Amino acid sequence: VDICDPDSHVLTELAAELTLDPLAVEDAVSHGERAKATRYSTYTFLTAYAANVQPDDDPAHRSELTLSRVSAFILGRGIVPVRHSDSFDMEAVVKRWDDNADLLQYGVGALVHGLLDVIVDSHFEAVQALDEKMESLEDGLFDEQPASNQVQRQTYSIRKDLVALRRVVLPMREVVHALLRHRNDSKAPTELDPWYDDLYDHVLRSEVHTSQLRSRHYDQCQLLLDKQ
Repeated sequence: VDICDPDSHVLTELAAELTLDPLAVEDAVSHGERAKATRYSTYTFLTAYAANVQPDDDPAHRSELTLSRVSAFILGRGIVPVRHSDSFDMEAVVKRWDDNADLLQYGVGALVHGLLDVIVDSHFEAVQALDEKMESLEDGLFDEQPASNQVQRQTYSIRKDLVALRRVVLPMREVVHALLRHRNDSKAPTELDPWYDDLYDHVLRSEVHTSQLRSRHYDQCQLLLDKQ
């Protein structure tokens, strides 16, 4: 069941029908919630953020990174995603489920994996896009001429995007790790273990790449300051 931009009445009915904790329901609609996975007695509540970097067609070089929040109540026989807007495309998740339909026989863990796989892939794609933008700046930064205002705006725009992306990428290691612990405790089908291990590996790759970009961008900022 997919819920997009619900009002309080919808969530109140949902909480009553599924016996959801009021705190989890509140977290599902509250702004500023961090990425996390919280285990309750009969379900797990998950919050994560997908990322997307828009093409650089903004003459003011404002932030091009957009984050789309999605929460999910993970129940014994299904999941209930709760999206703040349609900026997170559930069709991509449904396609991921269809592409790996043979996994669905192993239960709700396959649905959760497909959802997280789309989110984690978006992180890595965003990191790669920012990497390419940083490369495009290097010619201007290493030029002997003073840095132009355009280069300065691009540099600080990328810095803002890196900070925002890092805040949603770094918690994903603990999110996936918490779900793995839950799977082990609940004796979930082991057939999905390699898929979750691969997901965890992708999380680590995104984390490492983001940290490397942050260090590289620091060097670029130092060079920019030296040229001014």
